[in-house]
Amino acid sequence: MGYPDQQEYIVWLALVLAIDAIVAIPFAWLRHQNKAIKFASIKLSNILITVGANLLFLVFFRNIYEGKYLQELRPLVSYLYDPDFGVGYIFLINLVANALLLPMLWREFRIFHFKLDVEQLKPMLQYAYPLLFMGLAGMVNEVIDRLLLEHWLPESFYPGMSNMAAVGIYSACYKLAIFMTLTIQAFRYAVEPFFFSKAEDKNSPQTFALVMKWFVIFCAFIFLFISANLEDFAYFIGPEYWDGLMVVPVLLLANLFLGVYYNLSVWFKLTDKTHFGTYISFGGAAVTIVANLLLIPILGYMGSAIATLICYFGMAVASYLLGNKHYPIPYPVKTIMGYVALAAILVFAALAIDVENFWLRHVYHLALCAAFAVAVVLKERPRFLKF
Repeated sequence: MGYPDQQEYIVWLALVLAIDAIVAIPFAWLRHQNKAIKFASIKLSNILITVGANLLFLVFFRNIYEGKYLQELRPLVSYLYDPDFGVGYIFLINLVANALLLPMLWREFRIFHFKLDVEQLKPMLQYAYPLLFMGLAGMVNEVIDRLLLEHWLPESFYPGMSNMAAVGIYSACYKLAIFMTLTIQAFRYAVEPFFFSKAEDKNSPQTFALVMKWFVIFCAFIFLFISANLEDFAYFIGPEYWDGLMVVPVLLLANLFLGVYYNLSVWFKLTDKTHFGTYISFGGAAVTIVANLLLIPILGYMGSAIATLICYFGMAVASYLLGNKHYPIPYPVKTIMGYVALAAILVFAALAIDVENFWLRHVYHLALCAAFAVAVVLKERPRFLKF
């Protein structure tokens, strides 16, 4: 990997992943028992501890050590902070934060008793192993674009910028898609137990279709709101990365279709045909690699963003077509695509029309978001009236 003096980082990361695997069962139990508050509280505590400790060591202690403020605390901080440890704090903090999950979930661990049931293990493995490979293929889709961008981008494609700098800009801008990613992740945590609980309900297909429609409406609004107000969200990453902001709307739209795919994947999970998820994910990984190889030399990091969009859109379409055959659900496809198209048109209007005045520009962008909301209310008005 090119870092021969940091072997301990590999050990720490292995422990982080081991703890993730261990706590997966009690977290699944909390979801199964509909204990959403405890589940969310522990997850949020882990995030707050991780972020807080990073800020404490990498910002607060570091600035005191360098004499930027509170110099009277420097002798104490010198015992707690070692500037030579550097990035090691990030790895160690993640390990400690993950280790604290164990006492937080102790009550759930106490009800667990190890007993190997071979008869039960066999169908579980048959169901789960395709999901394992699906996850591996999913990770290829997540990270391969940055690896290919570093090695496949022609030298001097961006004047005065190295390939690693281009990867840094793309990665930073990719983080702005996290608002969509977090929404999708929260939705998955909540909706998957719901899907399984409703599987035997005769009206479940109509329910799943309704869930999909409102999920798309919500995500389309996020796509529009962030893209239209990109200049404000850009401050989350800093001015040095703003050259790559044009990829953010594309990545937001790509992640929207990833969320659609997660919704559509209910059919192969409920029918125990999880191997189809593996086929779709590996197909998506192949599309990602080929599209990146073709587009990066022409479009740079925009090519990587478009490759991500093509991949996730293709996965959603493939899952929909296969689902129609094996577990038909009456998704309102025209309505769903209409909302996505409307959001995309409004995003284009926000980016294409440049309003110089700061306040008028923001009013214009918020008006576009309001227009989408009004369109939803008018279209869904008959359903609202039923309530």
